[in-house]
This record gives sequence, structure tokens and C-alpha cells, in this order.
Amino acid sequence: MASRAPHNTSPYRQLDETDRGIVDFLRRDGRMAYREIARQLGVSEGMVRKRVTKLLEAGWIRIVAMSDALQLGVPILATTYAKVSPHALERVTASLAANDATRYVAVGVGSNNVVIESLHASNAELHAFLQRELSDEVISSETMQVVEIKKAIWDWQIPAASDSDKQFTKT
Repeated sequence: MASRAPHNTSPYRQLDETDRGIVDFLRRDGRMAYREIARQLGVSEGMVRKRVTKLLEAGWIRIVAMSDALQLGVPILATTYAKVSPHALERVTASLAANDATRYVAVGVGSNNVVIESLHASNAELHAFLQRELSDEVISSETMQVVEIKKAIWDWQIPAASDSDKQFTKT
């Protein structure tokens, strides 16, 4: 009987230890100098530059500034949960994603299959957005106006390979 290599159950297997280290440093400070990342990881600055370019081009990371809409004075931040007819799901979500008012559109599973976060200048604008964007293919929806954000984390630390294997492997 031929022996089989153990199956790696880590969802992070495409990132090696160096890539994970680079991503972790940039996650904490997207403006950190490549020279400093290289020094911390014990690799060359050129290696860090090439790895970051690869990660960016592959779409595995984006380096962006995050803002808090409510802190910046946006009057209405709304979260809408919608149940969209399966045959219209792609069309509806593509239209929502193209709308300037939306900042987040996701497809999921459960009692609702679409989540939308949108920004509006007034309740009237929110109402018009919902009437316009939530078409006949939307079976049901519920919208909540956000009045305070208690926690918003759009990044997360990639576990080390051994931690990741433990976290996602059934025992």
C-alpha cells in the first residue's frame, strides 16, 4: 500500500512563513517600510518588495486606509439583510455593488442571502435607495440604521501553519 502525504487542511497553505510575516506587519501598519519588514523578518528588502508585489497582483492583499463613516459625519449608515430570488442573485448584487451608496455587498447562506452596507445623506435618501435597489426579485428585506460602531475589524491575523492546522482540523 502506497503511503499518502498528510493532507494540509490549512486554508492558508498558499502563503509561506515569510508571506505570512509580511502580511502581518502590513496588517498592523500598511505604511511600514519594506526595509523595516525585511529587518524584522531577517530577509532582504528586495525579497519583501517582490513578495508584496506578488501578493498585491494575486489579489491576496490590498493596502488601504480605513475610515469610520459615522466619525466622519455621514448621517446615515444602514445595514440591510435581504432574501433575493436565486435566479436574480447575481444581477441584483452586481447592481448593488456598482451603486456609489454601497460600501459592502456580500452573498451568503441562511434566512437572508445578501448583506448590504450603505451610506446616505438623509432618511429620505436611504428610503429612495431601498425603493430603487430592492427590486421585485427581493423576496424580503430588513434594514437597520447603525447609530454607533462598537467594533469594526476588517483585518485578522493569519495563524502560523501549525496553529492553522490545529484550528481547522477535526480531532
